[in-house]
Amino acid sequence: VAEFKGHKAPVTCLSFRSHSYQLFSGSEDRCIRHFSLDEMTYLETLYGHQAGITSIDCHRKERPISAGRDRTARAWKLSEDTHLIFRGGSKVTAADCLSAVKDDWFVTGHDNGHLALWYTEKKKSVASIENVHGVDGAVGRGICSIDALKSSDLFASGSSDGYMRLWKVRTRQGLDERGIDRIGEIPLHGFVNSIVVGPRADFCLLAIGQEPRLGRWTRIPRAKNRVALVKLNT
Repeated sequence: VAEFKGHKAPVTCLSFRSHSYQLFSGSEDRCIRHFSLDEMTYLETLYGHQAGITSIDCHRKERPISAGRDRTARAWKLSEDTHLIFRGGSKVTAADCLSAVKDDWFVTGHDNGHLALWYTEKKKSVASIENVHGVDGAVGRGICSIDALKSSDLFASGSSDGYMRLWKVRTRQGLDERGIDRIGEIPLHGFVNSIVVGPRADFCLLAIGQEPRLGRWTRIPRAKNRVALVKLNT
């Protein structure tokens, strides 16, 4: 139907703004490109990341959220032509995936197994958990994928430990009422490279592979490259 050009390196992530035809793409060229599918045209390029972009998402506000190999997450205020920068500290590695939970809340999954909840009014994470998909030797298994049911308290994460894990986020005002709680897990063999939670949280659509999404440094030989439909008990 159409082909959009402009990135100078492989495209690593795509996201539509919720309930719209605005499309955002992230690339190893450190840029985010913004397109309108209503007009089938390119709109603008967002600059700021100092390394390749690994993930991007956007909910209702015109404020996409991205993560990159520069160990930052960024919330882009398109109307003001500015963006906010979030850093996890010296012990937190780069995020391979993220998902917007609500317009001002998002979660990130890191390549050392670190899971974090963020609020855009704070520069540091509100809550975090280490090694949520176990360890491989002395290193936490990287989180390959995350997706949240928008405007809810549910999200799912995937790795290579043999499970997709389900989580509940707490986003209330009190500091002791904010956090991440594990509520379940579903066995899956292989790298869970992508997750899409269905609109009513009654199913998940997953892309599963023998190798991780962003590289070929390891492999699960007996896994099958496939798309899986997983029903959830709601």
